Order: sequence, then C-alpha cells, then structure tokens
Amino acid sequence: MTCWDVLGLPPDADSRTIKRQYATLLKKTRPDDDAEGFQRLREAYEEALNWQQWAQQEQAACAVAVEALVVEATPAAITAVSLQQHYEQAMAAGAGLEFEVALLKRCVSHDDVSDEDRHWAFDTFQWLSAWQRLELPQALIDALADRCKDALQYRLALAMAQRNEVDFLSAYAARVDYPWLKQPAHTQWFNQMLATMLAESHFWSPAVFEAVRAGQNWHGGNNHACPEDEWQHLLRRQQGPAFMAHQRALAAAAPATAQQRAARLLLAPMSLGQRRAFAQRLSEADWEACRKLAAALKADHPDVAFALPGGTPYFWQDWETAVDTWPLLVAIVLGCLAGALCKAPWHAGALVDSAGEALAWSMAYMAAGALAWQVWRPLAHRLRVLDESLGAKLPRRLSPTHLPLLPVRDLIPGAAMSIAVSIQFGPIAGLTLVAILAAIGVGKRRASMSYKEWAALYPRKVIGAVGLGAIAFALVFAGLKYLDSRHQVSRNQGLQQWTERVCSRMPQTAEHCQAPPTPAQWYGQEAKR
Repeated sequence: MTCWDVLGLPPDADSRTIKRQYATLLKKTRPDDDAEGFQRLREAYEEALNWQQWAQQEQAACAVAVEALVVEATPAAITAVSLQQHYEQAMAAGAGLEFEVALLKRCVSHDDVSDEDRHWAFDTFQWLSAWQRLELPQALIDALADRCKDALQYRLALAMAQRNEVDFLSAYAARVDYPWLKQPAHTQWFNQMLATMLAESHFWSPAVFEAVRAGQNWHGGNNHACPEDEWQHLLRRQQGPAFMAHQRALAAAAPATAQQRAARLLLAPMSLGQRRAFAQRLSEADWEACRKLAAALKADHPDVAFALPGGTPYFWQDWETAVDTWPLLVAIVLGCLAGALCKAPWHAGALVDSAGEALAWSMAYMAAGALAWQVWRPLAHRLRVLDESLGAKLPRRLSPTHLPLLPVRDLIPGAAMSIAVSIQFGPIAGLTLVAILAAIGVGKRRASMSYKEWAALYPRKVIGAVGLGAIAFALVFAGLKYLDSRHQVSRNQGLQQWTERVCSRMPQTAEHCQAPPTPAQWYGQEAKR
C-alpha cells in the first residue's frame, strides 16, 4: 500500500491538498486508540510531502531545460531542421508537451520567430485545428489565433490602403500557407473580414473582387459563404462604373427630371456658389432624389463621395431648409425708401412720414409676394423644361452665378415686383430694386462660398451684422428727423394765436361794432369790480 492509498489522494495532489487530507484523517485516528495506524498515517503524510516537493523541482528543472532548448532552437539563423532536432531531444527526455507549450508562448509573445519556424510548428503540432493537443492552455491558443488573424488582415488591408492590386492578390494567394483557415470557425471569420474590407474600402478593383469571389466560392446562391448584406453591397460596387457613367450622363443632360437635377447638383462640374444657386430651384421631389443618390454614393462609391464639397455627399443638407430671400427683401425695402424719398417734398418737413409710408408698403409687398410665390413656384417647376430651354438662350454674364437665368422662375417674378414698386413710388424705386439685386449678386459671385450656411459658420458675425443694420437704420431715421426739423416751425415761431375780439360774434349792424373799431370794441371791456 502506497502513501497515496493511505491518504486517499491521487499522485498529482499538491501540498495544500495533502495537508488538508492529513488533518481530516487525524480527527479519525488517535494515537491512544490506534498507535500503529497513527504511525502509518504519519509516515504516509511525510512521504507524500517529500514526493510532491521532488516532483515540483523536477518539473521546474524540465521547464527550464525545455525553455533553453526552445530559445536555443529559434534564433533567426537556425532553420526548422535544428528546431526538429531540439524537439526530438525534448521528446526523448519525456518533455514533448513542455517543449510545445514553450514554443507556443514564444510564437505568441516574440516577433523573432521566423516564418519557416512558424510553418514547422503549425505543421508539426497542427495548431488551431481539430488535431491540436487538448492540454494546451486555451489562453495561448486564443492569443495565437488573434495574432495570426491580425497578421493576415494587416497585409490585405495595407495593400488596399495603398491601392495596390498586385500586392493584395499576392497576399490573398498566400492564404494556402495557413491551413488553420480551413477550420469552419476561422473560415467564417475570413469570409466576413474579406467582405467587410472590400465593402468599406475606398479602393475598388473588379479584378480583386473576381479573384476573391472565385477563391471564396461566393456565387450568390443559397448557403454561399459571403454574408448577405455585404454581398448585395459588393454587387452594387462591382456595378459601380456603369452606375457612375449613367449618373454623369444624367448630370450632363438638361435637368428635366428629379434624377437629372439631383445628379447635376452632386456630380456636375460646378462651383460651390453655382451649386448653392442651383439648389434654390429644387422642389421636394428633387430633394428626395438627392437623398437617394447621396446614400448610394456614400455606401458604394466612397471615392466619389470624398471628392465632393466637404468630403461628403450630404453637403447640401443645410440648403434644403435654407431661405435665401434676404436679397429680394432688402431690395424691396431700399427701393421703396428711395422712391418715397425722391417723391417726397423735402422742404415740407414730411420725410419721416414718407419713410414710414415706404416701410409700410414694403411690408405689404413682401406679404403679397410671399403669397404669390406659393402659387407661382409649382407652376415654374411644371414649366422647368421650357424654362431651361429659354434660359439657355440668355447670356450667362447677366447671371450672378453664371447659371442660366430662368425667365419663368427668376425674371418674371422680379420684373413683376419691380413694376409694382414703380407704380406706387415711381420708376426710381424699380430701378433701385434691380440695381440692389445686381449688386448683391456680384458680391455673392466674388465672395468665398462654403457648403455650410454663413450664419452657422459665423454666428457672431451675424449678430454683428444685425447690430450694424440696426445702427444704420437709427442713423437714417435721425438724419431724416433732422432734415424735417429744419423745415418745421417750433413753438413761438410763425403765425401765432390772436385773442378773439368781441365783435367777431356780433352782427355787422351792431352799433358799437361799426368801423373804425375802438380798442374797447376790439378787446372788450373788463368787468369792473
């Protein structure tokens, strides 16, 4: 009977387990009751402790020796043949598992292990496969899998980032050197990684897609390896050249449909100012077409999307709800003021009243124009094709943005407002309105444009501009008030009030009111007290 039988423990029990079991058995075996049994238990306990200490020392010495063999066998100058020899020595010493674990640790934590040694280790120990040792630590296996996946993904991603088709195909062809990729879990990861990389990369190569498609057996049928969402995305990217050619043809054609107008806004070779002016002519159906095209460009054509203003196909989002009618409003107000002041008699002291009348009329024109625009705008959209054809015949130098002026949409409303102002305040008001619109257009043409609204980019400048406008309005009002004061009489100036004479209410036949009047008749007599 061995010491392990006496203690009731397996031979690989550690010292803590041995001591705990000995203490438990002491409660059952008393020296007074069974001296022989107690002595046998004591000897078994001491023998088990000595055996466990010796086993620990031997295991540590073996691990050091195996680690030395691994370190000695894996310098860069030593080939896999030398590693094979050291492995045979470890096997002869009964330390094959320890040698494999030590080599696994080194492959995970060191970069000085050559590719040849790694291939030898994978071929010999069949790591990351169903035939690897079950005794290997799972943490090391997971770390090895992550390291191998990162190395493979890095080579492929680097080639895509450099837009190098040859390097990518070479790195992809090297997948046969990684037998662990044949395992179902790793195969699924590889398919997902390739699909995501091809779908999200800015670089697209039909040759790369066809090579990966054939190599991974992506056929689009049932149970194929590519994830379904990425597969549809990849097919759209593969058809991208034809899609972009179609969209550029739409952008070059006359903007007769919503799709053509959306393509023109996003893809036509226009400046930012021209895009901004063109966006003012779009309807809700046009904006919906813009949203669909922008989503397609962002998802399937990142290169094209990155080349658009701001690096995004949604650069126009702030324009969709923007109201850029302030030039016309300013022109109406200033035109009415100019016409009213020119018609007003400057020496009558009524300039402020004339300016107030002009402001009231300008508000009325704005309200009437807003209501009329709600009716006119849908009609202008229906006549868009005719409007574009007529506008193409007009000289573009007349347009502030060099875009064709649209007679139905732009010229007729402007002319109608100018005529309406001229009827009330004279031709000077209409000419002033047209001149201010032209001046603002020239200023916009020369100003640097941004795809963001100016008010959103410079909120403090907006507040400052509003403040300056208020100060200018106050100064103009003060100036008009001063001019009026110079032509108006104040108290004790001009005609004064006279005391009413008594005879003014008497009949002319009254005796005491006959001419020549006397002071008493004129001023009356004070009552005597």
